[in-house]
Amino acid sequence: MALTAGFCLLQAHAFAHAATTATAPERINTRSPIDITITGRVTDDTNNPLPGVNILVKGTSNGTTSDADGNYRISAGETATLVFSFIGYTVQEIPVNNQTIINVSLVPDVVSLSEVVVTGYGSQSKRDITGAVATIDANRLLTTPSTNFGQAMQGKVAGVTVGNENSPGGGVMVRIRGFGTINDNSPLYVVDGVPTKGNINTINPNDIESMQILKDASAASIYGSRAGNGVIIITTKKGKAGKPVFTYDMYVGTQRPGKLLELLNTSEYAQLTWESRINAGVVGDNGNPRHAQFGNGPTPVIPDYIFPAGAMEGDPRIAQDANGNYINYSRDIDNANFNRDKWLITKANKQGTDWLDEIFDPAPIQNHQIGVSGGNESGRYAMSLNYFDQEGIMIYTNYKRYSLRANTEFNINKRVRFGENFQVAFGQRVNQPNGNSHESNPTSFAFRIQPIVPVYDVSGITFAGTRGTDLDNSRNPVADLWRNKDNIQKELRLFGNAYAEVDILDNLTAKTSFGVDYNTFNFRDYIIRDIESSESRGSNSLKTINNYEWTWTWFNTLTYNVTFNDIHRFNFIIGTEAIKDYYETFDASRTNFSSDDLENRYLGSGTGAQTNNGGASDWMLASEFAKINYNLSDKYLLEGTLRRDRSSRFSANNLVAYFPAVSAGWVLSEERFAQGLGNWLDRAKLRAGWGQTGNQEIGYYNPFTIFSTNPATSAYDLNGSRTSAVPGYEITQFGNPNAKWETTTSTNVGLDFTLLGNKLDVNLDWYNRITSDMLFPVASPLTSGVATVPFRNIGSMRNRGIDLAVAYHGLAMGGEVFYDVEGNFSTYRNVVTKTTGDANTQYFGINDERIQNFVVTQQDYPISSFFGYIIDGIFQSDDEAAAAPTNNLGTNQNRAGRFIFRDVSGPEGVPDGVINTRDLTIIGNPHPDFTYGINLNVRYKNFGLTIFGQGVAGNDVFNYVKYWTDFPTFAGNRSKRMLYESWRPGKTDAVLPQLTSSDQVSILPSTYYIESGSYFRFKNIQLTYSLPQTLVSKIGLSSVRVYVQGQNLITLTNYSGMDPEINLRNYVSGNDRVAGTYSYTSGTDRQLGVDGGAYPASKQYLVGLNLTF
Repeated sequence: MALTAGFCLLQAHAFAHAATTATAPERINTRSPIDITITGRVTDDTNNPLPGVNILVKGTSNGTTSDADGNYRISAGETATLVFSFIGYTVQEIPVNNQTIINVSLVPDVVSLSEVVVTGYGSQSKRDITGAVATIDANRLLTTPSTNFGQAMQGKVAGVTVGNENSPGGGVMVRIRGFGTINDNSPLYVVDGVPTKGNINTINPNDIESMQILKDASAASIYGSRAGNGVIIITTKKGKAGKPVFTYDMYVGTQRPGKLLELLNTSEYAQLTWESRINAGVVGDNGNPRHAQFGNGPTPVIPDYIFPAGAMEGDPRIAQDANGNYINYSRDIDNANFNRDKWLITKANKQGTDWLDEIFDPAPIQNHQIGVSGGNESGRYAMSLNYFDQEGIMIYTNYKRYSLRANTEFNINKRVRFGENFQVAFGQRVNQPNGNSHESNPTSFAFRIQPIVPVYDVSGITFAGTRGTDLDNSRNPVADLWRNKDNIQKELRLFGNAYAEVDILDNLTAKTSFGVDYNTFNFRDYIIRDIESSESRGSNSLKTINNYEWTWTWFNTLTYNVTFNDIHRFNFIIGTEAIKDYYETFDASRTNFSSDDLENRYLGSGTGAQTNNGGASDWMLASEFAKINYNLSDKYLLEGTLRRDRSSRFSANNLVAYFPAVSAGWVLSEERFAQGLGNWLDRAKLRAGWGQTGNQEIGYYNPFTIFSTNPATSAYDLNGSRTSAVPGYEITQFGNPNAKWETTTSTNVGLDFTLLGNKLDVNLDWYNRITSDMLFPVASPLTSGVATVPFRNIGSMRNRGIDLAVAYHGLAMGGEVFYDVEGNFSTYRNVVTKTTGDANTQYFGINDERIQNFVVTQQDYPISSFFGYIIDGIFQSDDEAAAAPTNNLGTNQNRAGRFIFRDVSGPEGVPDGVINTRDLTIIGNPHPDFTYGINLNVRYKNFGLTIFGQGVAGNDVFNYVKYWTDFPTFAGNRSKRMLYESWRPGKTDAVLPQLTSSDQVSILPSTYYIESGSYFRFKNIQLTYSLPQTLVSKIGLSSVRVYVQGQNLITLTNYSGMDPEINLRNYVSGNDRVAGTYSYTSGTDRQLGVDGGAYPASKQYLVGLNLTF
């Protein structure tokens, strides 16, 4: 890395020296006798200088251009008007009014800003695009500081849904136009021509110049089998001719937890325990409940100590010597007398420990980037060095990233160019134990552990826990996080490409590009033995994981442009592409380490038996493609694409697939009938497209039945000696040679128009996506064996929706105030139209929770629908209960104070007066009715204000946290709701059944868990100030901008959980390679919208600085 940095600096110095010889821009001098000299500086909307801006005295030929620092000088009359124009920016006219200094800030023109956009293997004018393509430029992206560009995209593009895991360095889920498959729905990312579906955290958002989102098949089909879920094309910053421009960008700030759950304190918990046991009849001989901590009286008594259980001051078990030391205190849980006459003595927290407050704290965040760019006609360069550091609001979690990027391009002569775009990134992450939304992660333990348990025992240094009686089996979440703080995930990634271009003829260009994506991952997961938990770990252990992945991509293209008779324009692209991927992993585990010191956490230090595991896999893709664009008189547009893919993931009979697409556009504003509308209609274009894309995201060796050897499971060895020395073979995967390509057929109709003198821009699209031959690993009967099942083609799915983007740009107060209002709106309707042909076939997405099979994918319903019973209230009397259908889900359910379960169906498909499993039905939908985003930018002189909000409406959330906090499951803490809103005689507004310690029916999946996930969140509020140029120039800088910013400050929602953004659970496909795993099945979208105690979004308060010199 040091050599790379040195080479970059040498390049920068060489280019800087060459750039100083560039000639100044030529001026046109046509002066009148009454002219005055006017000077000034032209900048963009972020106060960066704009070189090459045309400045013209209106109505004359007198003009000039701004220099490399944006400065200009011109002579004009005292009453003249200056016209400032630059490609990509709105033209401004400024009256001179006898001024000698006129500084101008040009406003980006959204229409012309993306006049040339990057599409598949090339670029084209936006006015010629006929597919559904959205564009985000760097300025819009970076208004939201974030770990990765996926987070920064949220709410900014119509039709793009983003879900964040929220933990430092955590995953991000990006979905384009809904969910097109029951399999992996991740889009393809193409960074400077290199495709990837891997971890995007290592790609520095500050390096991005622009992003194009190819949303429909007519735009994306040139990427074939990898484009079924859309394509996001990323272009990083390139150098421009001119003297070197140095930049320094930074922000620092603090993050704070948002809303936390309201749980019971110790007194409330004791009250709930007593009432629940009395209602359940769990009482002693004296008619009172019996509890090891709270006693056996008519009311609970909070003890002074919980370990030994229920001890009060004066109890000989907690006697102290003259120095105040506890005589019977011991940490030696292996001692035979432990818990008999020796204890980990722990005082009761009589007020109650707020465990969520203990694990969530304010945390710092910072980002620093230095960059240099420049060049001349012989070459250009852009280089950057970035450091990002985010401590998590959950204690002891963090993420750090170091990245170096170097982009260069050299002109050998007028026809030959070559260059490279490379990034090296190193990331370190400490995640929470057991991941996101898991019953054994710290968030879950924080609402499961009782409030009477303190953080530390009487020593003040040893963690307290649940070893005492009647304290349940939860672990101390603070202890878990502290013991995990040195388990660091490390990833090193080299990503980029080298390319060459040759203009064979003036209109014929050949290009070749070779890209690499190399990832290495290391994780040492050391488990420290705990002594305070009721289920203490038997010994310490270490698991070491190492893997690496190497992917290369080589594509070659020929591009030909030709025009006939000035009205027929053609663009042809033909090309080939080859991709090879190799992945290898190794892990080993060992137990019984003599010391927990960091220097001792290596496999060789353990004394227990060592277990090893490893494997490797690879796949290949070979492709050819062609594309043609035709433009007739700038009115009629036509585009056609064809790609052929051959993938090693399919058998020889299904190796090849073709992906065609066609689209057309009609520029209505160029027609005669629209000429009369020119005073309000600036441009209008109608688009229509049809195309097919694919999906090959299945197991690498799906066609083959695989055998492997394992001494632990292969009981029959090869030589019949009945030893494990030569183990036999077992089937570990069933093959399916009949699997064929999953295909998505998309139809898109769009309308783009610009009104009111280029002030109002509207983009409207309607689409219909149908996925056929969906690939999914269908479970097989256990009688066939326990091997991994292959992917099969099982059915089809449809997504239909609308994308709308509106932007208005205007000036106020005589041009001193610029304002820009942007909004986007999206809606999609997802439905599984076919599975196996049997409409009742169900695929359940979650089977690792205490209540199972509550997320289902089924024909005629959306993917990942919620499945359970419908609750129609609570019985208010025994008479009402007796008249209701008989509830066979448990005993004595038809009585006052119990849930009323709806009779949905019976053996004949109609209600039968009995409540049983036939009454399970679809009870919720995690997909929103619509999503939207609103962005306001206002600039006044040197001040700027940005307000951005994003929201969803109409989606459901399955609040699985209620399983632990609202029902008598285990003996953990409970919600305020359970104590104060449970049914009692006469309480007709109760939301929960009568308190009891033995209710195993109310906990079943039902509509009680379903809540509205609608919300609107002010994602970003930023106030900026650019220092006056007169002051900046005195200190040798080109521009200085400072800002203060807040993120996620206000959230409007009725959701009772910590965070309504629950559309990302344990997401592992593609993006989770940062965690060292890669799975095609466990990270699917069949478990959306389930809140199991996920990491909440934080509020951020930042201050930032941007320097240019």
